[in-house]
Amino acid sequence: MARIAVLGAGGVGSAAARFLAREGHAVTVLEQFAPDHDRGSSYGTSRIIRKTYTDGLYTALMGEAYPLWDALEREAGEPLFRRTGGLFFGPAEHPELAAIRQALGENHVRFEELDPAACARRFPAFRLLPGESAVFEPEAGFLRASACVRANLRLATAHGAQVRAGTRVVALEPRADRVDLVLEGGEVLGFDRVVVSAGPWTARLLSPFVPLPFTVTRQVYCHFEPTAPLEDFGAGRLPVWIDFATNFYGFPYDGEAPGVKVAWHQPGTPTQPDAVDRDIRDTDDREPLRQACAAHLPGLSPRVVLERVCLYTMTPDHDFVVDSLPGEPRVTVLGGLSGHGFKFTVLLGRIAAWKATDHPVPWDVSRWSLARLA
Repeated sequence: MARIAVLGAGGVGSAAARFLAREGHAVTVLEQFAPDHDRGSSYGTSRIIRKTYTDGLYTALMGEAYPLWDALEREAGEPLFRRTGGLFFGPAEHPELAAIRQALGENHVRFEELDPAACARRFPAFRLLPGESAVFEPEAGFLRASACVRANLRLATAHGAQVRAGTRVVALEPRADRVDLVLEGGEVLGFDRVVVSAGPWTARLLSPFVPLPFTVTRQVYCHFEPTAPLEDFGAGRLPVWIDFATNFYGFPYDGEAPGVKVAWHQPGTPTQPDAVDRDIRDTDDREPLRQACAAHLPGLSPRVVLERVCLYTMTPDHDFVVDSLPGEPRVTVLGGLSGHGFKFTVLLGRIAAWKATDHPVPWDVSRWSLARLA
């Protein structure tokens, strides 16, 4: 049994803690804010889960993640993954649609092709524009992000993990026989292994050891009020969707938050995680989302009924980082999820737990090494 610290209780950290505690290790989760806080990247009612990628590596690894999400849902005894299907579209000849079809086909993922007329019949609230084509993945849907984090932490605690909220780590200090963590206020804790999954705060924490070229960006999402009946936008009648030409994306009404959520997968203004501008502006923040709604969801009004700012932590190539700290194999680093990582967090937690205990990882994730960023 090893003494293992997990820094950060978001999607990855909570999953890693659950796996490690279940396997009998003495796990301490150190979270600088409250569990399930809204200052990072893992908070909210919904994140898209899909196997539809232009990159076959991510399609293949999502095939490994789906069973882990199903297992978490069973163990938690609550609904965490809503399969609504996913509509992924763009101009009919868009190269990313061709790459999607290839990646799905090579990984034996079932999908359908929909033209504007077929889409209108299947999903009356959603409109494809003339000349657009869609790939529909029936197994796609959304994860209840905050509920997933809370479930992982609850189960980790049930397996013996200790969660220390409101605990900020200011330094890592490797020793011959342990890794010390220095807390704000001066307390020092010693561990055999450390998993660093601190999201937007990871690069600053590890700056004495490795320069991480992470860019933290400010992202806005809005929920819009329908003019049509709300049930027309419910999870049984509207899928999750991504416009691969513009990177707008959205969700059905989830029954937990008001209105219909729409967002833009376009890296926003670079920021510092402790100094984020959380004021949402009409022209810069809301208006692009309104225009996406007007094009594809004509039953939504321009009225915003819920809005939030969250953060991306971007790598230069938008691939993740999963590796050991250079020269210090006792410290495992996960980060740079680049705005598309929540669906992978259960898989990344599984990998983190393996790496922290010297268990071989059965998939080739060398693309996620730190060396590529040097």
